[in-house]
Amino acid sequence: MIAQGNAISHGARAIEYSIDKDKARLVKVNDLPENIEPLAMWSRMMQHQHQCMKDRYNPKPITLNALRFEISPAKEESAGWTMTDWQNLADEFIAVLDSIDRRCGKPDSHLKPTNIKNSQYVVSLHTDSKSGIPHLHIVANRIDNMGKTNDAHYIGERAVHAANIINERRGWVQSVQRRDENIQQISEDCIAILKAMPEFDWETYCQMLNAKGYDIKLTKDDEGVVKGYAIRKGNSIYKSSILGKSRKLMPSKIEATWAGLHASKEQIPIQPTETEAQTKAHNNKEVVILSNPITHHYSMSVDGEQFEVDIPDMVKSVFDEEFGSLDEEVKQTNLFKVAALLFAGYLPLLWRLQAEVVAVPVMDGAKIRTMMSVTGLFVVQKWQNGSVSRLSVAGVDSISFIIT
Repeated sequence: MIAQGNAISHGARAIEYSIDKDKARLVKVNDLPENIEPLAMWSRMMQHQHQCMKDRYNPKPITLNALRFEISPAKEESAGWTMTDWQNLADEFIAVLDSIDRRCGKPDSHLKPTNIKNSQYVVSLHTDSKSGIPHLHIVANRIDNMGKTNDAHYIGERAVHAANIINERRGWVQSVQRRDENIQQISEDCIAILKAMPEFDWETYCQMLNAKGYDIKLTKDDEGVVKGYAIRKGNSIYKSSILGKSRKLMPSKIEATWAGLHASKEQIPIQPTETEAQTKAHNNKEVVILSNPITHHYSMSVDGEQFEVDIPDMVKSVFDEEFGSLDEEVKQTNLFKVAALLFAGYLPLLWRLQAEVVAVPVMDGAKIRTMMSVTGLFVVQKWQNGSVSRLSVAGVDSISFIIT
């Protein structure tokens, strides 16, 4: 169940909408006759306010003269309900709301409790025309029957808190979880619509959202350019800025999102030649193999033992960048030997050189601290955060070596 509340200055219109809306049903009234018109109900509320204000010393005018609440259980939560069930929910919500004297999560804060139970109010039942979800509307007098003002500080937050207390009591889904589920569903529907659109335009986008049962409201500037929009699902409204990953459904990004979704359809697959890289799937990991690679041969001595090492041209270019040039003097340094033996796969020899090598590849401009071994053609494993995955030299912008 979700709930919202606010203080309003248009109590007459709120009561009229609450009672006269198509298929609206009166659930209950408090300290008001049931058989009078909505405007007559509001007239009695205002008469009570004026009488109470006359009795006050130096009274301040109340511009926000009514409190309005909407309470909406999920469709499955209210399935099969009778009018008595709705009356009980209204009574429970009002009782819980009146008991709240602290802000949620802030025990040191103090709020003046409301007294809706002892105020004039009207409760009506509406059914959303598109989703079919029934929900309650409550319009209450800002002045209670004792002549005191119902405090409106954080009234929306209090309504949400009251709904969450009831959700916990009844074992219903909490409003935050329901909100996240709705955002996820709306985002998925928006992406599906963009995929189905041969070209993007706002009119088609809105029509397809309406067909899925959503209401959408566009916000435009003076030149008619869409600057924002909000989607209504049931009784909740979600702005475009919270939809999709990285806000990619906002007006400033939505056309690029549409283009990205359709880019793959416009790409023409290119058949690889014999000399190009071939990709094989092995245990759901990628191993990239080059045919006929260019290699460079080196001989090096470690503790009197001779080793022959073949270095692929791609790896040699990395060495050239790191060491400057591979002259004979550089080839005999432990730095080069460690790097070459690492790439050649002679990992057991590294301890004999009394050096530790950490290779730091740079992918997409970001350095990743990684320990690597190489078969002589490609880096085949990378260790990162305790996991092992395949890594190809082709996917690395550059590699740095730290020798300790």
